[in-house]
Amino acid sequence: MTSLTDLSKLSGYSKATVSRALSGNGYVSPEARTIIQDLANELDYTPNAIAQELAAGTTKNIGVVLSYVKHPFFSQILEEILDKSFETGYKIVILPSNYDQNLELQYLEQLRKKAFEALIFTSRKISEETVLKYQKYGPIILCHKPKTKTISASYAEREIGYRDAFKWLKKQNCTNIGFLFSRYKSPTTSVTLQTYSEIYK
Repeated sequence: MTSLTDLSKLSGYSKATVSRALSGNGYVSPEARTIIQDLANELDYTPNAIAQELAAGTTKNIGVVLSYVKHPFFSQILEEILDKSFETGYKIVILPSNYDQNLELQYLEQLRKKAFEALIFTSRKISEETVLKYQKYGPIILCHKPKTKTISASYAEREIGYRDAFKWLKKQNCTNIGFLFSRYKSPTTSVTLQTYSEIYK
């Protein structure tokens, strides 16, 4: 694969001049621009997209950490994120975690190393303290209500819905209620059981 260095050596111009000629940024004489562009076309030169993103200081990549891929709740969140990404020009990178704390930490490390401009956690295993530690490296958004107010989050007030549902069930004289949880220890499970206890106390 032809590199910028190859074009510089073959054309006789500096890498800076070659870069300006191909990008169109900065002054290059018409003669030099023609020579460099003709040579680039002849050698089928293709710019390195990753290098360009690094030079620009932006990747336009947003990582979305999915606890479960085949789950209607997370699928719906992902669908909405993808819709918005088309409007804004950001690229979405799906990061499956299966509530693996080590994987989630790896994704946070990738944020620190600028592989992503932001991370969205649809759910998480890591602590809020860990999230706070990595916030200085880029935006981190949670899809559930955090205990810490300094963490960005977008979520539905599920407690209100649960409360209305349990009130309706109680009004229908339903007393034997079963619950199906994917995880026994989770914010969703905790809120559900707490609301149930308040209504059925």
